[in-house]
Amino acid sequence: MNLMDYAASVARIFDHLENDRVESAVMACLRIARAAQDHFSAALFLRELYPNKAEVARALADETQHLNKESKRFLYERSLERWLSLHTIDGIDDDGDKDEGERANVLMVAVGEMEAEIERWRGTLSDLTVPPGMAAFDTAAFAAALPAQRATIRARIAGLHTVKARLKSRCLNYAISIEHELNAATRNEHFLHGVQNEVHGYFKGRADDVVQKLVKASQLASSADSEDSALLLTEVRRVLKASADLFWPVKTEEPVKCADGQTRKLGDQQHLNRLQEFVRVRLRNSTARDLLAVELDHLEAFFRRLNDLGSKGVHAEVTQAEARQGLVGVYFFLSNLIRHLTAVGPEPSES
Repeated sequence: MNLMDYAASVARIFDHLENDRVESAVMACLRIARAAQDHFSAALFLRELYPNKAEVARALADETQHLNKESKRFLYERSLERWLSLHTIDGIDDDGDKDEGERANVLMVAVGEMEAEIERWRGTLSDLTVPPGMAAFDTAAFAAALPAQRATIRARIAGLHTVKARLKSRCLNYAISIEHELNAATRNEHFLHGVQNEVHGYFKGRADDVVQKLVKASQLASSADSEDSALLLTEVRRVLKASADLFWPVKTEEPVKCADGQTRKLGDQQHLNRLQEFVRVRLRNSTARDLLAVELDHLEAFFRRLNDLGSKGVHAEVTQAEARQGLVGVYFFLSNLIRHLTAVGPEPSES
């Protein structure tokens, strides 16, 4: 589900709530929660569809089969707490000697049955009249019991309306929270697109192969296939190497004394060393040099790990999240580096 699909789903929730279609609103919220992998909210809305313990246990088992036992227990117990808080009605005898889910003040009703149950209780209330033909004593006894029975039914109807109102509020608050997240995601998406465009724009004409590799890596990042994650890792490494070839071309395969006084190899395979040396030399007089160097140190540790895994041919050990993190890290590192390079003027001679 993309951002436009989420926005359309949120709009449908608002429409359902405005037209008092609470069951439809709950199902729309559940759909969004599942698509967003919001397991806790999905558990909450599943309980509204399946209030029976056995039914909700089966539904949650399907929903959480990929989670560990601790996570499953948290979702089950915490969602039950929230369900009880919504379905517990003040003013009704709570049968304190019973379990919470079995007490009279806890209305166990599925959202799809709520309207029908309200109508049934209304019908029962209207039927509570003294039937004709009863003996005087029976009529008196029946009439004496009517007020209490009517009060109980009215309390039940009022409780159902309370649960319905609370559930509408829950759906509304969830839709509003998703709407806020969509707005934030849109801003973040614009920011990320800006970073991507900045990097691509810098390398176009300077090193078109870097742009081609970044585009290919971005395409692979949308795939959940494990082989594509391995290919994404390979492209990340190639982007780093191609960038190093542009910024600090190979001059010798022999160890050389670097700007920090240490001796290192700056050969074809030592592209991370070459990037480090470029930062030391190119940004020597820049006030941002130290900050960028620290950032590169952190990124380098991550990139070296990916590089080591890739070099050893153990792509299966690299997860999709790690490969994507590598791609995002490359974009942000290159973006920061480019920003400093374009701010300090033409590149000095490296001879």
